[in-house]
Amino acid sequence: MQVKNTTLKKILHGEGISSGYSFRSKIENNPDGQYKVIQLKDFINDYTAISQDCYKVPAEDIKDKYVLKTGNILFISKGQNNNAVVYSEKDLNGPYIASSSLYVIEVNPKKANPDFIAWYINQLPVQNYIKQNLTGTYTPTVNRKVVENIPIQLPALEEQAYMASLGKLAIMEKNLHAQISELRELLINNQLLNHINNR
Repeated sequence: MQVKNTTLKKILHGEGISSGYSFRSKIENNPDGQYKVIQLKDFINDYTAISQDCYKVPAEDIKDKYVLKTGNILFISKGQNNNAVVYSEKDLNGPYIASSSLYVIEVNPKKANPDFIAWYINQLPVQNYIKQNLTGTYTPTVNRKVVENIPIQLPALEEQAYMASLGKLAIMEKNLHAQISELRELLINNQLLNHINNR
């Protein structure tokens, strides 16, 4: 397997790395809104997926460039959990925009598979690099230059797709184990309570 050492900025495309939409005030849910907003609270399953229960906001003042496209990588730029997740219109009923606590990353599909890049960003070597370059004390922040210079080992596109698929399966397995463990605990507790109540 031939692997190329590169940085994120060398495989960017289109908008490259952009900040999510910056709201002037606290985001309030508007059931009649046209856009759903992805915020930090909407990351689920240990920051590996996006919830469908995002707040809705009106479309006024929001430019088209903020509307997310399939393949956009959402990177958490604030706080201690600096994971990346790929946005997919197929998985979420949109349209969606990202809040300003996220970077929206667009990679060149001829060079990089978005799912692979998100998976790679979430691995220990990159996470350690990010932790070493956080700024701020109350709310740690990752600045754009740090994200641009994320070191990436890039195999061929075919290999990237294969590895990204395996990475997704590993996450699904982990989530299933967590659900099974939770259900087992619930079952045991219910059986114990029933035993007490039936005495």
